[in-house]
Amino acid sequence: MSTSPEHILIAGAGIGGLTAAVALQRRGIACTIIEATPRPTAINASILLQNNTMRVLSELDIARCLAPKGRRIAHTSIMSVTGKVLTEVKAEDVEGTVGAPALGIHRADLHEALLSRLQDGTLIAGDPVIGFETTAGGVAVYLRSGERLQGRGLVAADGIDSRIRARLHGDRPAVRSGTTCLRGVTETPAERPDEVLEWWGYRLQFGIIPLPDGRSSWFALIPTPTRPVQDPGDRLGFYQRLYREFPVQVRDLMAATEPKNTIEVELRHRPWRGGSGAVTLLGDAAHPMLPNLGQGAGQAIEDAAVLARRLDKAASVADAFRAYEQERRARVRWIQRQAIRMNQIASVPPGPLSTARDAVLRGLPARVERTSVMRMFDGAHT
Repeated sequence: MSTSPEHILIAGAGIGGLTAAVALQRRGIACTIIEATPRPTAINASILLQNNTMRVLSELDIARCLAPKGRRIAHTSIMSVTGKVLTEVKAEDVEGTVGAPALGIHRADLHEALLSRLQDGTLIAGDPVIGFETTAGGVAVYLRSGERLQGRGLVAADGIDSRIRARLHGDRPAVRSGTTCLRGVTETPAERPDEVLEWWGYRLQFGIIPLPDGRSSWFALIPTPTRPVQDPGDRLGFYQRLYREFPVQVRDLMAATEPKNTIEVELRHRPWRGGSGAVTLLGDAAHPMLPNLGQGAGQAIEDAAVLARRLDKAASVADAFRAYEQERRARVRWIQRQAIRMNQIASVPPGPLSTARDAVLRGLPARVERTSVMRMFDGAHT
């Protein structure tokens, strides 16, 4: 196993790392991805590719192959448990300005589309990065097998528990949000096949993302249990009891889901961090965020586009990495804060706070809502 010392090394073949490799190779920049698992795979869950994300994927010539595998989203609504609309986003208010639609898609389909765009020999799988050091020519990376790879720079795209981030900034634990999410995929079609629907209850949030071919995906957020339920069937039953007061379509969708097609994760986040010298961070390694705005993967994809553009123009890798970090810092931090705030607003307890929340959201002027939405969707370009 060997790579050219002129390559950019990317640790991690998740959505961010794969998109970075595609973006770099489109600009003629050689790169190698180093993935810990023998075969890069995605979790069995959907992803909502927001308008800003689809615009970047379109500019990278990936969006056109995703469209047949996804479901275009025409409308997004957040409602109370009683069905009152608290806030909504219509496609016609966004697509014309941003220049791309939103798309609901299974994560595996996005993953495969990105993998298919890689040049032969790009991926080294099943041999994780365990260490690195800077060198006169850039950086040396050490793999578990004992292999040493030399490259011009190292992009850490190895997730929220990134070893490279820990080496640069200390091995501090991620911030626990106090919220846990169960995701499910079912063969039952969504009642509204082109709409993302979300309901806010009392410390509970439930959302539906439609998928093609008669499938649906959903997510359910609850306060993190003190004693997690390990058995998938018992765990799904636990969530169903919590959501027994939610609308019938929520209950029916959960009932139609096989326990093996669910996955639970405690939601965590970390503050944004950059790199040093010929090392930088990307996606969840740099800025893991709560999923309440549907922007986690989207911001990793934006990272990848900006990183490739900066590397294409800078005099040195270190200069490119610092310029990339400078360009991304403010936007990512703002979205991280907004996602935390959204989770807090959605998770208020029953009583005066939830009543006031619902009244304020329903009373927001359309101009105010649009300004906030467009700031989020006015993202990076390639």
